[in-house]
Amino acid sequence: MIKKYLTFLLFVFLCGCSASAWAVGQNATPQPGSPVADKPEKGSKLSTPVAIVGEGSDSLGAKLVMRLKERFNQSNLFNLSGEVEKDAPMLMLMISTQPEFKDRPAVGSVYSICWVFKQGKGYLPFLLRHAGGIVNAEDLEGLVDKLYERTDGVASRYAHLWK
Repeated sequence: MIKKYLTFLLFVFLCGCSASAWAVGQNATPQPGSPVADKPEKGSKLSTPVAIVGEGSDSLGAKLVMRLKERFNQSNLFNLSGEVEKDAPMLMLMISTQPEFKDRPAVGSVYSICWVFKQGKGYLPFLLRHAGGIVNAEDLEGLVDKLYERTDGVASRYAHLWK
């Protein structure tokens, strides 16, 4: 008699657990017709704070820095900040350019780029990666894409630093 009673109580308990799990599952599914975001908003927690600092006197180098800023500004992966003195952790791209030939500045530009982690105001920046090379007007867009992809790799590798 006790065995039947315990079996009955176990059966009722298991039915109650499965019914409550089913109710929780029904509340977790989105209702049809409700809007769903297709991409994260700009400045969300998923984006990496980044600042681009350029120095140089050549026009091709200035174009490189400007195109990089435009590319990062259009992206949802990065939150471009113009404030380098901001007291928050961020990834900084420090770009230095100069003409390849002083007599012919329009031929090409020599660039050096450093990916730097900056903890905040009053902290010494920390070098993460660096690269350098020569770019001409025809290769500028390709270089912008390459540097953007490399920055995404650096940002994903060191994401724990600015979270």
